[in-house]
Amino acid sequence: MRRDWMTSVAAVDLGTARIRVWHPQRGPVLDEPSLVALDLQQGQACALGASARRMIGRLPDGLTIRRAVAAGRVTDFEAARMLARYALDHVRPSRFARRTTVVTAAPVDCSNVQVRTLEQALLQVGAHRVVVVPATVAAALGGALPFTDGSGGMLADLGAGKVDVAVFARGRMVDAASAPIGGDALDEAVAGMVRREYQVALGSVAAEALRIGGTADGPAVAAAAATPLQARGRHLGTDANQVVYVRAQEVQQACRSVLADMAGAIRTTLGRCPQELRAEIAERGVVLTGGLANSRWARDRLQELVDAPLRAADAPETRTAEGLALLARTPERALEYAVRA
Repeated sequence: MRRDWMTSVAAVDLGTARIRVWHPQRGPVLDEPSLVALDLQQGQACALGASARRMIGRLPDGLTIRRAVAAGRVTDFEAARMLARYALDHVRPSRFARRTTVVTAAPVDCSNVQVRTLEQALLQVGAHRVVVVPATVAAALGGALPFTDGSGGMLADLGAGKVDVAVFARGRMVDAASAPIGGDALDEAVAGMVRREYQVALGSVAAEALRIGGTADGPAVAAAAATPLQARGRHLGTDANQVVYVRAQEVQQACRSVLADMAGAIRTTLGRCPQELRAEIAERGVVLTGGLANSRWARDRLQELVDAPLRAADAPETRTAEGLALLARTPERALEYAVRA
């Protein structure tokens, strides 16, 4: 392995909700929403990441907010290219510096076309080489699951746009499945409930805030149950701005069907395991990663529907990015787990 390749690598986790970039020596250098504010007339980005998110609901005519990724897959290639350039600008001193090899992740069921689209988004903005690994492998290597010791284990990555479930045994991934449901689906379910019950349309930011408030953990649970939650949206009849007051129980009920689908993906994958491996997973538990794993309420609802014990990894939202960073520091392993497009 050439030494210059080993010293010019970076980890880029381009997710549905956030883009995270890790440098092998400097650690995390970027963690922002994977959004682009696009000038439609000029075809250029006027804001990226956190700056683009702050513009939601305040856009002048001629600008729009684009999401580069849906369900873990690149769905807007131009937005993905813009975010990829933004990411690489954080790990190289200038755009004229030596090009970077990027280690990145894709859902376990990505097609060859989808993998190549991700690769091209990075290559076209200056990456020298792109190594794509399954997101669940990256999360496991990032400290979520010690599968390299040969023991059996199971991981469920609860992302914003999808749920990836993977089974590991004898130091490798032996089964995997993906379902296009995640935190975004929960927000959509909450927004749909408010639309039906209150005739008010919520934006994505308001729906997410309402979902988080209605499923809060700890002391906030009692407060949320006693006091209705506020959300501001547009009344469907008058088209005027309106504040609605929603009970936490309504929010939680709206989320239950989505969580049932997530639990179904975990149960189905677990059911395909041989008996001995299933027993080992039942003993160790299913490890949860992704941002949604931080919600104790969501974990408790999933636990009601899954026979095996569930537990959240430490800092579950960054396990994939940390695993990619580990692979960026040891590129031979990155190639070992690479997805072949």
